Parts: sequence; C-alpha cells; structure tokens
Amino acid sequence: MKAFITGGTGFIGSHLVDSLISEGGHEIRCMVRNNEKWLGGKDFKRINCDLNDLPGLRSAMDGVDVVIHLAGVVKAKDTRTFERVNVEGTENLVRIAQKIGVPKIIISSSQAAAGPSFNKPVTEDDEMMPVSRYGESKKKMEEVIHRISDQKTQISIIRPSSVYGPREEDIYQFFKIASKGICPIIGSGEGKSISMAHVDDIVDGIILATRHDHKGIRTYFLSSERGYNWHEIRDATANALQRKILTINVPSRMVRSIGKFTEKTASFFGSYPVMNEDKAREMVLSWVCSVEKAKKELGYTQRIGLHEGIAQTIAWYKRHNWL
Repeated sequence: MKAFITGGTGFIGSHLVDSLISEGGHEIRCMVRNNEKWLGGKDFKRINCDLNDLPGLRSAMDGVDVVIHLAGVVKAKDTRTFERVNVEGTENLVRIAQKIGVPKIIISSSQAAAGPSFNKPVTEDDEMMPVSRYGESKKKMEEVIHRISDQKTQISIIRPSSVYGPREEDIYQFFKIASKGICPIIGSGEGKSISMAHVDDIVDGIILATRHDHKGIRTYFLSSERGYNWHEIRDATANALQRKILTINVPSRMVRSIGKFTEKTASFFGSYPVMNEDKAREMVLSWVCSVEKAKKELGYTQRIGLHEGIAQTIAWYKRHNWL
C-alpha cells in the first residue's frame, strides 16, 4: 500500500506509522515540517509541505493508494485558526486528492463534532451538536467534505473518542495528578461516562478503514465498546500506580470557573492551556458513542480493555520519566 499521511508526527499518527512500518510492504509518505518528534530515524519518505501548499500536496499524493489525514488543530486561541486548518486545510486536501484520482481518503474528525451523549450512546446518524470551538470546526469540516465530494472517491470519516496511550500529553495530566495520590472527579463521578480508547485500537480502526471498500462517504466512531464512569477510570489508574488515591469531588460549576480563569490567566502569557473554557464545558458532560457501525462494516473490535490499557500507558510514562 502506498499511503500519504498528514499528522504522522502526532500522537495517533506516530503510532499509525509505527504499525505500518511493522507490517512491512508499505510505502509511507508523511507530511513533516520542522520537528519529526516520534518519527526520528524511521523508514518513511518525508514530505515538506502543509495544507495550504497546493502544489506540494498534489506532488505528495501523486500515485498513492490512500490518503490518511490526521493533521489538525486541537487547541487554539481563536476560532479562525480552527477553521483555517481543520476546515479549509481539509478542503484543500480533499479537492486535490479527488482531482488527481486518489482512490481512498481516510479523514480524522472527532467525537467532539458529534457532541455529548445524554440518554444513550451517540451514533453516526444522530444530529451533530458540538459544544466547543474545536468540535464546531470538525462539524464544519464534515459538512464541507459532504458538499465537495465527487462521490467517486471513497472517503471514510473517522471520529475517535478520547484516546490515551504512550506519548499522549493531555489525558497524561490526569495520570500525573493521580500519581501524586489525588483524583479530581466532577460531581459524584457515577452519573457521567465517557468512551475512552487505547491508541492501538484507534490505529487498528484506521488500518481497517484503508482496507474496506464502499462507495461515497461513510462515517465511523472509533472507541471503546462501552463508556466508563470516572470511578472505573480512577480504580484502573490506582491499580496501575499501585497506590491509594484520594478522590476529590469537584462541582461542575467550579470546573467551568477554573476553565475560564486558567484561559484568561494564560492569555496574559501568550499561551493556551489544556484546561480552558471549551475543555471545561466538555468535561461536565457525558461522552459515550456507539461503535456498532465500525464493528459491522469494518470488522473493528476493542482489543485493549481499560485496566490493561491504563497499566501499559502508565508503565510507559514511568519508563520515560514522565511520572
């Protein structure tokens, strides 16, 4: 398989590249700017371009079997940055890929585009109701893809849930706090659940999508096969750390106030924090999605359970002196 990958230096992308290299028999091209991060010294073709470099994108995708588009902005100070990269950048890529006849395109959206769950797991058929600027940009991205699709190119839109694993830097902050013996839980911790997948399962789903044949556009959630409440996540973390953890219940209203405060404080220093207003808005809700469509059509299955996955992840953090 000849594949062009954007976002290959990122968390999910680097694990995907590792997996394809391990399989062997693939020609891998990755869009790389200045920092190769986790891909340093590995066997792939480096493509120096970005999503606004139309001639560069055309050259990078020429002759490939599949384009896997994982690049995107997750945190930004302003809405315009989200739209420029997540919406307009993706539109550039899809238009050029269709024009030169790329057979398959895999595009990473997000569970954030669909929005939170309330009384049941969210499915691909439900109306999208994002609650953050990031989620809104991914929703717009999906809408643009449907609008510009030529219906000849096979496009698979994947919506990963929260993803953890080695190299991950955001959920890592939760494990870092827990390693000090403290576990902040929003509300009681029992009423809200989230779908949460190990990165290896997400990579499996992406690879399955490259091998699946269909017409037009299909959308798939990739995640755990059920949601986990925060008590389950706390217990799995305590198990992996082999220590007792003190639970601190934080009211939802306080979470929102903290998000607003940290974002405003960070703005004075020209930075944008992991804990911000959008993140706080998401954290107080439930985020459970259904993977039944991916199981039925792609053959997807969750291989790594919560306890196993968190234990493996924390072991990696310890080996690399992150904890």
